[in-house]
Amino acid sequence: MTTDPMRPPTIYDLCRPRQDVLAGQIRDEDFAADLSQVLKGTAPELYKNPALFFANTHPTRGLKDLIQAVVGRLSGADNQLGSILRLDTSYGGGKTHALIGLNHILTAPRQIPNLEEFVDPTALPSQPVTVAVFDGENADPMNGRRMEGDILATTPWGELAVQLAGRSGYGRIRNSDQLGAAPPGAETLRELMGERPVLILMDELSIYLRKLKGPAAGQAAEQLTPFLTDLIKAVNSLPNAVLVFTLALGRGGQAVDAYGEENQRIDRIFAELESVTGRQVTALTPTSEDETVQVLCRRLFASIDRSRVGEVVRAYQDLWRPHAEALPPVGQVDERAEALRKGYPFHPELIETLMQKTSTLENFQRVRGMLRLLAQTVAQLWREQLGDATAIHLHHVDPGNERIRLEIATKLGLQAFIPAIRADVARTSAEDGKALAQQLDTGEFAGLAPYGSLVARTVLLHSLAFNEPLKGLGRLELNYSLYAPGLDPAFIDKAVRHLQEASEYLDDSATSKLRFLTEANLNQMVRKREGQFDLETVRQELNRHIGVIFAKARRCFEPVVFPASPAEIPDDTDGPYLAVLHWEGHTVAQDHVHLPELVVRLFKERGDNANTRRNRNNLVFVCADRLQVDDMLRKTRTFLALGQMQQVDLFASLQTHQQEQVKERHGRAQQAFALAVQQAYRHVFYPERGPEPDVPLVHAAVTVTNASSEPGVGQKQVERVLRDAGELMLADDAPPAPNYMADKTPLRRLGVMSSRDLRNEYYRDPALPVLIGDEVLKKCLRMGLEGGVFVYKEGERLEGRGLPPGTLNVSEDAKIYMVEKAEELDIWPPRTAAPEPPPAAPPGSFTGADAPTTQGLGLSARTRSRGGGMALPTIPPPPGMLERTGNIKTILTQLAQQVSSSSKGIRSLTWRMNSGDGFVPLALLKAEPGATVQVEMMEGGWSSGDGAAEWSFDFKGTPEEAVILRGFIEGQWRRGGERSLDITYKLTYDPPLTWTDQGEDWIRRLTRAGLGAQTATVGLELSEP
Repeated sequence: MTTDPMRPPTIYDLCRPRQDVLAGQIRDEDFAADLSQVLKGTAPELYKNPALFFANTHPTRGLKDLIQAVVGRLSGADNQLGSILRLDTSYGGGKTHALIGLNHILTAPRQIPNLEEFVDPTALPSQPVTVAVFDGENADPMNGRRMEGDILATTPWGELAVQLAGRSGYGRIRNSDQLGAAPPGAETLRELMGERPVLILMDELSIYLRKLKGPAAGQAAEQLTPFLTDLIKAVNSLPNAVLVFTLALGRGGQAVDAYGEENQRIDRIFAELESVTGRQVTALTPTSEDETVQVLCRRLFASIDRSRVGEVVRAYQDLWRPHAEALPPVGQVDERAEALRKGYPFHPELIETLMQKTSTLENFQRVRGMLRLLAQTVAQLWREQLGDATAIHLHHVDPGNERIRLEIATKLGLQAFIPAIRADVARTSAEDGKALAQQLDTGEFAGLAPYGSLVARTVLLHSLAFNEPLKGLGRLELNYSLYAPGLDPAFIDKAVRHLQEASEYLDDSATSKLRFLTEANLNQMVRKREGQFDLETVRQELNRHIGVIFAKARRCFEPVVFPASPAEIPDDTDGPYLAVLHWEGHTVAQDHVHLPELVVRLFKERGDNANTRRNRNNLVFVCADRLQVDDMLRKTRTFLALGQMQQVDLFASLQTHQQEQVKERHGRAQQAFALAVQQAYRHVFYPERGPEPDVPLVHAAVTVTNASSEPGVGQKQVERVLRDAGELMLADDAPPAPNYMADKTPLRRLGVMSSRDLRNEYYRDPALPVLIGDEVLKKCLRMGLEGGVFVYKEGERLEGRGLPPGTLNVSEDAKIYMVEKAEELDIWPPRTAAPEPPPAAPPGSFTGADAPTTQGLGLSARTRSRGGGMALPTIPPPPGMLERTGNIKTILTQLAQQVSSSSKGIRSLTWRMNSGDGFVPLALLKAEPGATVQVEMMEGGWSSGDGAAEWSFDFKGTPEEAVILRGFIEGQWRRGGERSLDITYKLTYDPPLTWTDQGEDWIRRLTRAGLGAQTATVGLELSEP
């Protein structure tokens, strides 16, 4: 307690923490609200007890607006916010907390002593309210969540049906409660809700989407959109129904948490629903940033005597006034005093640091994370009873506290900072020795305030941020954070100097802010060496490295590094081209993405005469982030410095351990240099039709957390972004469906196009994916020919369904017809002559009514009955053989798994097919690397169907002989009638085939040309290990 009347009251005089905070009894579960547990009665007392819940809850504007809107709708009063409400904020921002509050107010209002703080009790609905909840975190879409009456519900609508109408309600929609099944319609949902007041709460939909896996689950995810559409219609059509759902979105409507992709998807679904249904979704934020400190005070303190807070504020003002030059400049209005008064007992700089810096860390869950950290801090302050604590500052957060240390290392994922904390800031009671700051406290500042620790803790907590520009603080900012009644500014300056001189982890560069690094200083030689490089040398090295990073990789883009005019980027079909814009003058701001003027010009124009660029879909751009440029330059200087330190004379002057550190750090610097370049060049603009028809470019951001320095690695990141967006087709990709391709290009409308013009559409039309090579297009055409969608004509050669496949060329002479157009022009089907005896066959052996002469090629005659195909006999594989029958891709995958687990190689492969497509694998098997192929058995025949003519054949020989025979056989088959073919190929691998990729490349080779969908029997003979 303060006894000096001249000194302001301390936090111990004015504040009384809650008992669970003082006792350190708050568990992690106490900070993680779980809606389902509250409804089941299994939540911690803090959440399931309505009186205790609201005693610890601050009535924020957003929470009161939410309660008023829901209560107004349910009671039939005028409600301007509508019936569909969305709670927006990042994880830990109070969304689930707000839903729990709604449930308590509507189901147990009489148990809440301070109800009037949140809502007018007379406004509550007079009728009982049915509350139905879907909590995606507790949902079990694969096995079903156990509901009332032992019902296992697998979908959101299944769970809601049970809560709205019991067992009979679930029975009404039972058929819909299956993965992939269509959800109930609006009428059914209205029937479930009835005429009573109904509140539907949907929480953690993003986690539910993440749980959906597999084909059926994928269909279930797609059914979420129609379900929400009908749910919104049903709720809107009832006068006393409300839907409230949560969405974890950060600033600018961007999802940044671990479920960011799913949250963005849900946001898009509701945006589409608003557009389609015309029904507005009202977004509310449970806790605004300016209310965060009141939420913290309400939860952590049972009472705060605000009648004397003015004394504390005046004491700080009396300190700030004479030291104005040592503090950050203030604007026209000094808001510091009001911020301190409003947030007391927390110093404004503490709250600002946690909200603006610590909150940028992926794992720091805003209010929830702040509560965890500050609960430990308050408990420690009251245990230690620091006599001069007039407010709670950032330096009171002590990483020497084991629970706070654990929070930093595990919850925030900052294990890399632990060596710096142990060396320079604080060691726990369980660790031997003292950190540098603690040594200063007991040495230089013995008998005084712990100035070493105050400075080190403040610098450390300012170092814990995601973005480089946010890490650390300047000297004026440090003073504002530390200055308090009872502390001497001169000792603060002295503590800073001592830390800078002796710290192992403090960044000691001349221009840097005060911040801790995760790596120990080699020594100041590296910093001095960095300063010896002029800017032009750094620029040249950086430019060279950027060129290497974005060099052409494998099959992908033709790089154009630092183009300054459209003439430097060809407007042809040789690309696609990747334009890497210079980091000086053409950067993009992360918080306000816009198209640089040069990008627009390069995209729209070609040559030097402002002509219009035709091949716009053949050009992708990558630009640097404005905030990351300085980091690139710093990493360049470090890389150059460590490289120079390995020169013979300088390297020889170092001690042995320093030489090892220099070599190790140079390798790390090379990786960091490459990573800095790729993290800077994170803004990709690629062609796609969007809101700007004149400049159809879409932005995507590359996320890189680790990177190599290999040439072309930057292109791989761009390739990944485009593939994730479905805007890039590579040679190995599955082709689009032929009808889809025809619809997306002019082919459907025109009926016929040359294959060259068709390919050029992919270079010109931003609505199509960027095309790498012609392979995917050819595969699509092949699928269309085999499926009867297209007809191919080149000169006199005609190809379509039922005709033998040939080479597909991309040229002006090769025409692709829609089959309807080909029929209209009398190009298809091909004309056939009247039936006549078959022409002479190539040397072979045939039997039948009109069989040709048999000789040569090792053919042997056999007899065959008319009609009918030949069934594959069921013959068990011999010992040592693996054999499977079925879909080719499936059985090859299964066989590959067996081979991989056996540690053996493949000595031989037999491949048997009993269909007219049996000739298709011949070319693929002949091309199999390291193998020789033989046709082990080929039997088949043809019948006219009316008994007038038939023939059959047997064959065994080389692939070359089989090709000759194939031409004759397929020529006869085109006459119509019945045909049959039973063929077995054998591949012999010498040496035996082994792999390191689980057989993925082997499967890919043997399933090309549409073979993956065919049926065969495949056997493998394995070698001994």
